[in-house]
Amino acid sequence: EKLLVPLLAKLGNLVVDGGIWLNTQRPEWNDANNAIVGTGLSMVTLYYMRRYVAFIQDLLKDTSGDVQLSVEVAQWVTATADILALANALIEQGDVSSEARSSVLRQLASASAAYRATVYQNGFTGKTSVDMSAVKKLLAASLTVMDDSIRTNLRKDGLYNAYNIINYTANTVDVDLLYPMLEGQVAV
Repeated sequence: EKLLVPLLAKLGNLVVDGGIWLNTQRPEWNDANNAIVGTGLSMVTLYYMRRYVAFIQDLLKDTSGDVQLSVEVAQWVTATADILALANALIEQGDVSSEARSSVLRQLASASAAYRATVYQNGFTGKTSVDMSAVKKLLAASLTVMDDSIRTNLRKDGLYNAYNIINYTANTVDVDLLYPMLEGQVAV
């Protein structure tokens, strides 16, 4: 659970092909990106998340059976894995439109918001058994979306985008590119 919650929190801000939305006042994001907090998308964060997911996959590769998770975290794992599976289907079909990107982001954000609201209102209500395959499904779906986003952020000059800008309306999410930055190359 302690390995999954930080990942899930960041996935709740994932913009497919754009990075992790810097939409909150988190110190590590503000220090690096004072000018783009609120509209910034961090590929740097996504690059490090990719390594983190690969690490957890390696750690759990020989693990099977049930694991005990808080009921609320188990629900968050399932919801996020299902949403990322949908995102992967869109990627496979080559249909990551502005509308699809918006839908995925809103669903991920809603799953995170539901988790927070439940825990803030009721606390943790207990533990439940979750088959390790559900955790592995989340990790695999995350990795696939991340890898596609990383490929999308490889520039023609061979450098990788470090940060992007989100432009959104009620039904669309578009990604505008920034100039290359050193931290993007280091992170990737």
